Amino acid sequence: MPTATGTTSPTAYHDGRPDRVSTDSDGDGIPDRVEGTADTDHDKTNNFRDLDSDADGIPDAVEGTLDTDGDGIRNFMDTDSDGDGIPDATEGTVDTDGTGTPDYLDRDSDGDGVPDQQEGTGDADGDGIPNYKDR
Repeated sequence: MPTATGTTSPTAYHDGRPDRVSTDSDGDGIPDRVEGTADTDHDKTNNFRDLDSDADGIPDAVEGTLDTDGDGIRNFMDTDSDGDGIPDATEGTVDTDGTGTPDYLDRDSDGDGVPDQQEGTGDADGDGIPNYKDR
């Protein structure tokens, strides 16, 4: 699998085959037919050649093709994969509560029983930790 350089694959032919015959032009593990020719993040790179189709800083290969929040948008194109109102780019791939689910997919990132959507990104106690990560 190629390493991300910006948002596009480092070579157009990562597998030595032209895009027109390759089944995974960017080598992210998601077939071109699934990624399609749209440009979700408007970076002038079609999804099938873009290693981060939604520009959230999480590679498509990590996000995958599931639709975690059931909104009809696959995670690799969804800027809020868990539907909690906090962008994936903000939550990131860290697992704050240690449950094995990264925050961008966890609806209660700190495991305190209060949904991230309710806690939000503010810092009510002024300790420098956003409410959704603060127990």
